[in-house]
Amino acid sequence: MTNFEFYSPTRVLFGKGVLSRIGEESAAYGKKALFLYGKESLKKSGLYDFIKSETEKAGISLIEFGGVEPNPVLSHALAAIELARKESVDFIIAAGGGSVIDEAKGIAAGFYGKDDLWDYYSKKSTVEKALPIVAVQTQPATSSETNQVGVLTNPERGEKFGLRSPLLIPKLAFLDPEVTFSIPVQYTAYACFDIMSHLFEGYFTTTADFSPVQDGFVEGMVKAVMVSLERILKEPEDYEARASVMWAAALAWNGLSNAGLDGAHIPCHMLEHPMSALYNISHGAGLSIVTPVWLKSRKKQISNRIIKFGQNILELEGLENRDVSSACDLVIEKLEDFLRNIACPLSFAEAGIHDIDVDELTKQAMTLSELWNIKGYTEDEIKKIYNQCS
Repeated sequence: MTNFEFYSPTRVLFGKGVLSRIGEESAAYGKKALFLYGKESLKKSGLYDFIKSETEKAGISLIEFGGVEPNPVLSHALAAIELARKESVDFIIAAGGGSVIDEAKGIAAGFYGKDDLWDYYSKKSTVEKALPIVAVQTQPATSSETNQVGVLTNPERGEKFGLRSPLLIPKLAFLDPEVTFSIPVQYTAYACFDIMSHLFEGYFTTTADFSPVQDGFVEGMVKAVMVSLERILKEPEDYEARASVMWAAALAWNGLSNAGLDGAHIPCHMLEHPMSALYNISHGAGLSIVTPVWLKSRKKQISNRIIKFGQNILELEGLENRDVSSACDLVIEKLEDFLRNIACPLSFAEAGIHDIDVDELTKQAMTLSELWNIKGYTEDEIKKIYNQCS
């Protein structure tokens, strides 16, 4: 196990009715907040009015800024920073899914920043100070409510990059599983595969010979998400299943699963970010396209981890009686079956995306491999993966 630093300071309020405390709890961060949210779903659900009412009772003035995109864009964040500065806000209330909380992190960094905001995402600048963030998670998937990472898309450059700083970890997170009842089951499926991917990319890529703590954590969490999703697909308002997914989402990418794990990295995210940047596909759907193809491309290098995944997560029997290659093929085939059963796409075509610009996708993926220090991928290999995703 390598040396590591784990820092997870977010105070999480979890369960039914916890949002009734948003006013009294948020008041610790000031009297004026930028109220950031997406498009119509927050208002349709009634959460918009509820948050306004509870914060008003606590004497907090809200400066509203809606319209965050599912893949949040740089121009919207810049406009929010301008408004936040003009109104001299004290903190941000970000109510929505990972996209809203991710954009809040860019705004929080840019509020005090003197550099071009995109410089934080391209690692030309470092965050020195940030606005406090209060997160209200409504579509769990990315752990944005408990981690230090935020992602934005720059459409002019066709890039989807992330920034990272412990200063951007939300101070407070409200997680009420009942607010997720209205999420369409298809988007719940996409979100669940995103959660699973956050967990098992390090599991697949680690070079550790002995990692029972991390392996056990990942195996248990991925199985928990799978069995919970199975229940949600049958009964979308299954509270216990929704609660399990929400808590798994908060823990999956907060740094815990990969802490000290030798060699762990996230190549499927490296390959997917260009896909959602160029084609605005749901992140979880993009991961469902690229992950099986990536596994096939790396079968020889990580065969032991693929078989371990099949035995301990998919609970496949008899893999030890097969040769290594066919055992890996069966595991990947069963993962594809799982994705089909939850109606996730396995190709660009199934996602309704045609005329793929493989060269541009490859260019962006190579840039991310450098920014994220993911080694061992050539342009030819990445092009081959994208071509096989078609």
